[in-house]
Amino acid sequence: MDTASSFSQQLFEQLFRQYKRKYLLIANSYVRDSKTAEDIVHDSFMAVWEHRNDINGTNIEAYLYKVIRNNCLMYRRNQQIGQAVYEQIKLKERSAMDYYTRAIESCDPNTLFRNEILEICRTQLEQMPELTQQIFRARRLEGKSYKEIAEQFGIPQKKVDKQLQQAVTKLRRALKDFFSIILLLS
Repeated sequence: MDTASSFSQQLFEQLFRQYKRKYLLIANSYVRDSKTAEDIVHDSFMAVWEHRNDINGTNIEAYLYKVIRNNCLMYRRNQQIGQAVYEQIKLKERSAMDYYTRAIESCDPNTLFRNEILEICRTQLEQMPELTQQIFRARRLEGKSYKEIAEQFGIPQKKVDKQLQQAVTKLRRALKDFFSIILLLS
């Protein structure tokens, strides 16, 4: 159908009714989505209407087909670009998650909290009576037996045992939060 010099609204509405179904099928064959195809056809008809003064003497059916085809191809290119960007984002996200997973797996909770634990132990030991500190150090740091410690300080082995129990109880209370974390991480 060739257009005359005047492209009336009536002629345009007639073209829309006559070719809409045909172009919907064509657009759907390109984009494989009926809603998107409908949007493309409507947008294409609107573009033709907006440029009606520039298409005088043109076969309007062929012109509409070309506009719809180009819009469908542009939609598909945009979809491919969007999919490629999405895949890149997923790849980077997966890479970041792998990095964080490896970082977490490589964390040794004993090493992670060593300085804090040592500082708490030092502070708690300083707050204990002098004899308790010396007994604890002799047993835990020097590896002496209860008998050796009792002889060194001239006290019964029972007192050595009682002093060590008090020291360990105090340290356990001070480190209770760390024990929970270490258990969770190991």
